[in-house]
Amino acid sequence: MKTMQTMASLIVGGAWMAGAACLAAADPSGAIATAPASDSRLAGIMLANGHLRVRVVDNSSRLNPVGDGCLPGYNGLASLVYAGQERNIFAPGGLNYEVCGTVPKMGRRADLWNAPRMAPMTIEQLDAHTVRLTQKGADAAGLNIEIVFHLGETHVDQTITTWPDADIEFSHTFWASYLHLVQNTSLYLRAALKDEPQTRWLEMTSAGHNGSGSGTYFRPVDPAGKAWHEFLTDNPVCRQAVFETPASRAATEQAGFKLGQLTSFDNFLFGFVDDYLALWIFRQPESGRFNPWISASGAQTLRRPAWDYGIESGPQKAGERRTFYVRFVYKPYAGLDDVLQEVERFQAPGPP
Repeated sequence: MKTMQTMASLIVGGAWMAGAACLAAADPSGAIATAPASDSRLAGIMLANGHLRVRVVDNSSRLNPVGDGCLPGYNGLASLVYAGQERNIFAPGGLNYEVCGTVPKMGRRADLWNAPRMAPMTIEQLDAHTVRLTQKGADAAGLNIEIVFHLGETHVDQTITTWPDADIEFSHTFWASYLHLVQNTSLYLRAALKDEPQTRWLEMTSAGHNGSGSGTYFRPVDPAGKAWHEFLTDNPVCRQAVFETPASRAATEQAGFKLGQLTSFDNFLFGFVDDYLALWIFRQPESGRFNPWISASGAQTLRRPAWDYGIESGPQKAGERRTFYVRFVYKPYAGLDDVLQEVERFQAPGPP
C-alpha cells in the first residue's frame, strides 16, 4: 500500500539521536499517593488506579536503565505495571509517539523521520488518572497533537487529537510499543489479506526487524478455548532474528507462516506477556483508519517485540480537529470471550 510505504520510508531512514545529558528527576508533586516512593523520583508523572500503575513522560532525555545511558525523545508510557505481576511490561522505549508526516510536508522538522521525538513537547496532569501531552505541528512535522492518557483499573485510554495549520491532502502518525522479554512474540487478530480476502483469525509475526513493515507473516489460528500457554506452538527464538535474514525468513516459513499483506482488520489485536493479556482496541474513526504493525524485536534484542500501530487520515482543512480513540487493556488472560467483550464495550456507539 502506498501510504504504508510512505510511513515505512520514514522509519527506515531513522537513526538513534545522541542524548546530551539526562534531565534531573521530575518534581514528584504530581505523583499519585499510592505510587511507590521510588517511582515518584523518576521522570514523568505517575498514575495509579485499580490494578495498574503507569508512568507518563514527555520526550525529554531520561535514564535508560537497561543500556545504562540516556534515552532521548521517547515519550508516552515509560512503564505499565500490574499489581501482583510487579514488572514493567515495556522495554526502555515504552509506548511512544514516534513518526508523523503530512502531504504536503510542513513543520521545522519535516525531514526527520522521528520528528515527534525531537520537537518540544509539554506534559500536564489533568486529574488523578489523566495526563496530557501536546506538541505544535510547526515545531515537528506539520500536525498539532494532543495525546490524553486516562488510566482505568485494567486499561489505559489514549485520546489522540490532531489538526494542521494549513490544508493538507494526507497525514499519518505512528506509535511504537516496545515490549520487554515476552515468551510469545506473535499478535492475534481477525483480518483479511490481499491474496486471501476472507476475514478470519490469524497469528501475525515477523522474521526479524526490517524497519519497513513489509516482512509481516501470517498463519491461521483458532483461539477459541485456548489457555494462554496454548497459543505458543513453537519457540520464536528458533526462527526470529534481531534483524531479519534469509535464514530467519526460511525458518518462519517452515513454521507455517506465509508472507502476507494486510488489507483490513477488525480494529483490535492482542498478545501475551506471560499469562497476561495485552489487548489493543481501536474505535473506527470518522475519517481515516488504523494499521497494525509488527517487528520481531525493535532492533534491540530477541523477545522484545515491537507491537506498533499507525493512523492514516485523508484531506484535512487548516484547524480541523480529528480525534482517534485507542484502548490498551492489560490484565490476566481470561479467555477469548473475555477479549471479545472488552472489544465490544470499547467499540460500541456512544462516548468511549
